[in-house]
Amino acid sequence: MIGTLRFAFHDYVRSYRYVAPLLAFMTFLIFVYTVVPNPVMPSYSMTVSLTFLIAAWLGFGFVDAEDETQQLVGVLHAGGWITYFVGRWLLMLGVGACLTIFATFYPILFNKFDRQPGVEEVLSALAGHMGMALLGVGIAYLFTCRLVGKLNYAITGLVLVLSLSFAAGGIRESLPEGLSFIAYLLPPVFSLIDAFNRYETASMAEAAYALLAPPLYSLILLLVYLRLMKRKML
Repeated sequence: MIGTLRFAFHDYVRSYRYVAPLLAFMTFLIFVYTVVPNPVMPSYSMTVSLTFLIAAWLGFGFVDAEDETQQLVGVLHAGGWITYFVGRWLLMLGVGACLTIFATFYPILFNKFDRQPGVEEVLSALAGHMGMALLGVGIAYLFTCRLVGKLNYAITGLVLVLSLSFAAGGIRESLPEGLSFIAYLLPPVFSLIDAFNRYETASMAEAAYALLAPPLYSLILLLVYLRLMKRKML
């Protein structure tokens, strides 16, 4: 696994596919906090949205960074396709952790908030950003060209799913009561944004769901991705 991670890291660094999304992430984050002071959790609701989008961008660029020949060689060196794909996913987890740390602690260290956030708020922010990073990567992985076929289809599908994720609240309200459950099948992005915006009034159950749903959903996406790639490679 360590060898797979090292190989994937060096290959990704050489690809430079991370440069544009990381520059966009840092530029937007710094721009958001240009005006001070800012409310704590509503500000974090904006940066979890940003983390979700940038993680999806990074994941989409990373998942197809290797051609099929390189991929087969990587599977052989890793000792199996599961080790290979999980290893590459773990690398994206590390990238997501970097986004999370920067987005959470930048406004604290540079006094961008109207007050110092409490420990509970910092932990919630860390969990929320990490969950959004995992979710973004998980969604992007399913739109690899090896599964979708054409790049334009993959990009269109990814953008559509990302857009629907943000619109889940409105979709739920517009559906008849008996069909409102359909909105819960969408990636749980809106619930976290809403919980952060209503942090003082959200119930414990709402907060727990908002923080736990994204990583659990991303785990399901990873399992689906592994199953689909197994069929593709057999």
